[in-house]
This record gives sequence, structure tokens and C-alpha cells, in this order.
Amino acid sequence: MFMCKDVVENIMGYIDNELDLDTLKELEKHTGDCPECMAFVKTYKRMLDITGKLKNKTFVTPEIRKRLKVLLQSKLKPV
Repeated sequence: MFMCKDVVENIMGYIDNELDLDTLKELEKHTGDCPECMAFVKTYKRMLDITGKLKNKTFVTPEIRKRLKVLLQSKLKPV
């Protein structure tokens, strides 16, 4: 069962279309049931669209991805 922290941990794979089918289904089921996670995913996608910095751009380095993941995990409420 997916939890909010799992959405954060898998956001880059989701955005980059790199999740396996089972993980993708779990993430989409959770975001369908969790308005906060749905808002998070939509906001994150919108931020990438607005900045024009999608997967083929080099601004999202592995280090930035790692730092973003750590930051987002630190903001999660304990369940």
C-alpha cells in the first residue's frame, strides 16, 4: 500500500515515466485517494512545465534530484 512518503520517493520516476507498472498503479491509486499528494504531483509537474526544464534539460542533475528528494521527505508529516 502506497503512502505519502512513497509518492515523494517516486516523484522523479513518475515525472520521467520510468516507474514499473505496479509502482505506477499504486502511485496513481494513492494520488487518486489523497488530495494532498495529487496537489503535490500537479504542482511539481506544473513547476517543470513553467520553467521549461523537462527531462531533456540539464538543470535537473542527479545532485539536485537527491537534494530535492531529501527536502521533500523532511517536509512530510509522520504517519
